Amino acid sequence: MSSVSTGSVEFRNARVLDGTGGPAFRAHVLVDDGRIERIGDESAGADRQIDLDGSYLAPGFVDMHAHSELRLISKPTAEEKITQGITTEVLGQDGVSVAPVPEDMKTEWEKRIQSLDGTIDRRWPWSSVSEYLDELEEAAPAVNAAHYAPHGNLRSHIAGFEDRELAAEEVTELQERLERAIDGGAFGLSTGMIYPPSSYGRDPELEALAETLATRDSFMISHVWNETDRVVESIDRYLALCRRGGCHAHVSHLKVGGRQNWGNSTDVLDLFDEAVEAGQRVSFDQYPYTAGSTMLTALLPPWARQGETADILDRLRREDVRERIAEDISSPGEWENLARAAGTWDNILITRTASGDYQGDTVEEIATERNLDPVDAMCELLAEEHLDVTMADFVMSEEDIERFLADDRGTFCTDGIFGGKPHPRAIGTFGRILERYVRERDVLSLPLMARKAAGHPADILGLDDRGYVKEGYVADLVAFDLDAVSENATYEDPFQLTDGFEYILVGGAMAVEDGSPTGVRNGEILRSTDEWGGSDRPALDRSSIES
Repeated sequence: MSSVSTGSVEFRNARVLDGTGGPAFRAHVLVDDGRIERIGDESAGADRQIDLDGSYLAPGFVDMHAHSELRLISKPTAEEKITQGITTEVLGQDGVSVAPVPEDMKTEWEKRIQSLDGTIDRRWPWSSVSEYLDELEEAAPAVNAAHYAPHGNLRSHIAGFEDRELAAEEVTELQERLERAIDGGAFGLSTGMIYPPSSYGRDPELEALAETLATRDSFMISHVWNETDRVVESIDRYLALCRRGGCHAHVSHLKVGGRQNWGNSTDVLDLFDEAVEAGQRVSFDQYPYTAGSTMLTALLPPWARQGETADILDRLRREDVRERIAEDISSPGEWENLARAAGTWDNILITRTASGDYQGDTVEEIATERNLDPVDAMCELLAEEHLDVTMADFVMSEEDIERFLADDRGTFCTDGIFGGKPHPRAIGTFGRILERYVRERDVLSLPLMARKAAGHPADILGLDDRGYVKEGYVADLVAFDLDAVSENATYEDPFQLTDGFEYILVGGAMAVEDGSPTGVRNGEILRSTDEWGGSDRPALDRSSIES
């Protein structure tokens, strides 16, 4: 943490949401030297006193699934996140990220993840997780940051981008690389079962990694194989795999995609119930929108994404390949067919391209303009942009979103992908939850929202002095007027910051004051074993919610 200091600050007449899920209570909260010094009925006196006049004071929100690995280096002020109450971002998601990375594969990895994580103005100077975190620390971001070890990156050290089963000795090496990544600061292992090369991992390989995680009481975080037609089957498979390996299972951006599958959220939650009854620890994160967002290449069948970038581009330029892609998309199959789940190409919105062209247009509109079949238009766009295209895909229902929001095993995330005209979730997620699902629809209570936004994530990550409004804890705090909270970001105009957050502290320093970012950058780069106080994640559950 940097040495930024605002002296002692006391928030008077606050309605405190402490992060446990318990009811709000009125108190004065004193912050000094970066920590919560005192919570009480009487004023303690401070260098500065702020009368919240009944506004809420909660622990800073944790974005449990973020893609800001490079953005926090190039734009460390993080205004889009800090103004929606986020004080900590969790990076290294979906099994594909920026670290660790083989020295001889940096160029390929830079190409691979640019549509997901962006770019910086120089070649990546790091190789290991520890070196990346050092670089991030040098950037001095406004928010705290934690990092997972991405399975695909670890695997690429051994098999590159080859789709093959690993030999026994290679699995052992993979386990050792995971151990080194955790020792270097990673909190867990992320997998992305639709993103090569993580998607090339076989179940025995993943189970072996789960066993490694279990020895550290750490956890696996997964974008599962299928979130549409086979979502229930995929989550069942994932939970069983982690159960056999003995580790905590966390599901990334939990959703049910495809109109024909809407309502299956009940079956998914039944699986969680069964896992908990069997003694397994399970959790998930979620964003509150009916559209997802990812790389446009995710619409391609798995065989079309094999190999390195040059191989994929060569393939997309061939007419016979495009015909095969169109046939696979139009037919039911085993793979995650997001285009089919969307129902129509008007439900696939282009959010970013390398050139800046077609941002805000649907694939259907691009196809009409070019007088092409939508699949041909998609393939042409990918080839022209060297695969650097992201999209939003409208595939989910409000009913399923609300059912997951009400479940106390969940946490929240933006899954924010920046650049172009990004999905508004990057800028508006936490404001939307408060405005739409707490205040307007009463889907979840305010104490539960604070629990899922801060306390529960801190327990999952093993942060024993964060995520709660408690004496002695790090002063990551958000003060907001619930009636004034407004998510302003839209698909048409996403870069509109959230309103209603009056004061936000990161490590005791004022990052937002009177609703405006101050430019103060006091984030801390969190490293697993430092936060855990040893090699193993501590077992934390500070919830006051009765099971």
